[in-house]
Amino acid sequence: MTADRKRGDELSLNERFPRPAAVELAAAILIVGGVLGLMGAVAGAGSLPPGTELLVAATIALDIASIAVGVLIRMGRLWLVDVNYVAVVGFLDLTAAASSPLALILGLADAAVVVILILYRPWFQSRAAWGKGSDDLESDRP
Repeated sequence: MTADRKRGDELSLNERFPRPAAVELAAAILIVGGVLGLMGAVAGAGSLPPGTELLVAATIALDIASIAVGVLIRMGRLWLVDVNYVAVVGFLDLTAAASSPLALILGLADAAVVVILILYRPWFQSRAAWGKGSDDLESDRP
């Protein structure tokens, strides 16, 4: 209890549902991976052969989306969108793993994020239920 709050005052969202370290790690993996991928795509765009502009644009869009999903994970929002996006991007990275060791590392990191998201789904559900004003938080947990 802080000096600003008196006994009986309602807890804030972050005080009531503190963010687990694993969720913070998952968000950091996506944000840092997205930033590094974005920098790599922009830096390497000039040396690619003509006709690959669409591929570069798709790569940039996926990297920006990875950053956005990392922020959503950190906020505890849109769990279903987060887990599906990371699973698809992880699959894409793992399919490219035969030609690039970096893609293998990114694919394994995305797989770890999917596992973290599945394990911490109750935390996402609790935050969502509290944000909607639900009084019965325990009924939303599996």
